[in-house]
Amino acid sequence: MFETNSSLLATSGTATINGYSGTTINGNYGTTISGNSTLNTFSSLTVQNMRTKQVKVAVFTVERNDKNEVTSSKFVKELWVEVKNGASLELVVAKELDKDFDPANTIIREINSFSF
Repeated sequence: MFETNSSLLATSGTATINGYSGTTINGNYGTTISGNSTLNTFSSLTVQNMRTKQVKVAVFTVERNDKNEVTSSKFVKELWVEVKNGASLELVVAKELDKDFDPANTIIREINSFSF
């Protein structure tokens, strides 16, 4: 499943990465991997986080009592926004709302998203 380049292998033992289901990497350069494919899954998640997303969100305003419990809510709007790599969904949506909205009483929830 994995290729081994014997010219890169170290002669000084094995390194084990804890927390990844006992995946073991032999050699200093990680040229031989034994165990499950957890590292490949981690790698694909990193690449997916670099993509642009289209996100459908719902925006609500809430009223709270003295104990900070929500007593009522009101639907404000539903919209699609583009969230670029590393951007905050809340900040992107806030730019689309009226300038006089109250962030303490505004709730933003993701309904659906698509990555490209």
